[in-house]
Amino acid sequence: MASEKSENIGAYNYWRPLLAIINFGGLLWYGVPLMRTTADLWDFIFVAIGCYFTLKFIRNLTQAHRFEQTRIRPSSINEFPSEGIYSRIRQPVSSAIIYMNLAYVCFYRSLAMIPVVSVFVALWYLVARYEDQMMLTKFGDEYKEYMKTTAMLRGGVDEQQRLASSGYDMY
Repeated sequence: MASEKSENIGAYNYWRPLLAIINFGGLLWYGVPLMRTTADLWDFIFVAIGCYFTLKFIRNLTQAHRFEQTRIRPSSINEFPSEGIYSRIRQPVSSAIIYMNLAYVCFYRSLAMIPVVSVFVALWYLVARYEDQMMLTKFGDEYKEYMKTTAMLRGGVDEQQRLASSGYDMY
């Protein structure tokens, strides 16, 4: 049992960390020369929004890495997590990295960052779709039902809260 567990961890998905290194290293290399050095009111607002996205990045990533299945190649897992953050988001790691990309745009405060960040956001979305397809192939109807109750990248709101905020049952 213990050797099986270590084999699965050894089969860790290497391309996701590699993409993260290219993503953040590339944004640092590209963004630092573009960074504005002014300190207007809008700059403080954008930095505050960037801090918000950074906190969402940290929260999603730490909550996702509490589960061993996060660190294992999706094709190697025997069951998928459906509690904790996984009860709201199917792909919290990709979601976290997308939030950090948005934080980079806010921190650098340059419109030239938007096309580059858009490419990386699209890549992380494709990674999430690919992993969803792998899980759907492996677990079939069980994962399809799980997909109906969770969002892919952004935590959904439960049904009662959505109805309450929509004013549906107001009268």
